Amino acid sequence: MTQQNILIIDDDPAQQEILGEHLLLTGFHPLHALGCDSAFDLLRTNPVALILLDINMPQVDGFQTMERLRNNKDTKEIPVLFLTSLDRQYLKIKGLELGADDYVTKPYNSAELIARIKAILRRSAPARFQPGVIQGDIHAIGLSELLQNLGQSGRASRINLPDMNGEIITAEGNILLVRQGAFSGLEALLRLLLFEKGAFTVQYDNLPEQLPEPETSIFAALLATATQVDQIKMAAETTGQQNPILMLTPQGSGIPEIDRWKTHFPLPLFTLIAMMEGGIEDNMNMALQAIIEDRIQCLPEALPASSNSK
Repeated sequence: MTQQNILIIDDDPAQQEILGEHLLLTGFHPLHALGCDSAFDLLRTNPVALILLDINMPQVDGFQTMERLRNNKDTKEIPVLFLTSLDRQYLKIKGLELGADDYVTKPYNSAELIARIKAILRRSAPARFQPGVIQGDIHAIGLSELLQNLGQSGRASRINLPDMNGEIITAEGNILLVRQGAFSGLEALLRLLLFEKGAFTVQYDNLPEQLPEPETSIFAALLATATQVDQIKMAAETTGQQNPILMLTPQGSGIPEIDRWKTHFPLPLFTLIAMMEGGIEDNMNMALQAIIEDRIQCLPEALPASSNSK
C-alpha cells in the first residue's frame, strides 16, 4: 500500500527529525518544510494527506499559514493538525476556527499524536452519517472537543448533560440553544465548560420542529468563552494547583453564597464557582479570598502512581 504523505511545517530542525521518525515508524511518509513558502513549494508537487503545523515561526506564523492554506483552492481541503508549545485555550479555539482539525501541545505523547492523526484521516474520508444517539462521559472527551466535532460535521444535534443540568442544541455549525440551570447563552456555556463532568447523550437529526434562531457559531461561542476559561485557570494557579479540591472548615467560610453549598464539599474550585449564582469572576474572587484567609482549605493533590517512564 502506498504510504500517505504528511507534511511537517516547523522551523525547528530537531522537531522535524523527531516527528519524521515517529511518522516513518507508523507507516507514513514525512515531508519537511521549515516555513510557509517552502511548504507551498512541496504542496505544488506532492499529494499530502495531512499537515502538522507549528505556530511560533518567523516571517509567517502558523495562523497566517493556516489562512493561506484555507484560502488556496488546491490546499483548502487538506486536514491540518496544529502541533505547538502554546497551551492556551483561546489559541486552540482560534486555530480550530481558522479551519484546523485538531490542536496538540508539546511535549506530546507520540502514541497519542499518531492516534489523533489516524482519527483525522478517518474523519476526512467520505462518510455517510446516519441518525442515532451516542452516549459517554463528558470528562473523557471534553465538552469543547465534543462541540468542535459537531461544528466540523455541521450535523443537527441535541446534547443532554443531566449531571450538569444542561442542554445544548446545534445545527449547521451553529449553537441554537445552550442552557445550564437558570442560565442561558454564553454564561451557561461557560458554566458547563467549568463543570465538565458526568454523562452526556447526543441525539442526531431528530430535533424539535420549532427551533430558535442561531445564537452564534459553535467556534465563535467557544472562542468567546475560552479567554474567560484561561483567566479562571490562571487565577486558580495562585493556589498552587490547577483546580484544587476544596474543603470547607467546620465554622464555614462566612460567605453565604459559598456556605449554602456546604453539603456538597469537598468539591473542585471550578465546580463551586459554577454552582454559585453570581457572576463567574465575582464568584472566583470570593472563593480565592476565602482560601487566602483559610476559611476554605485546598486538599493536597494526589500523588501520581509510580512508573518507570522517563
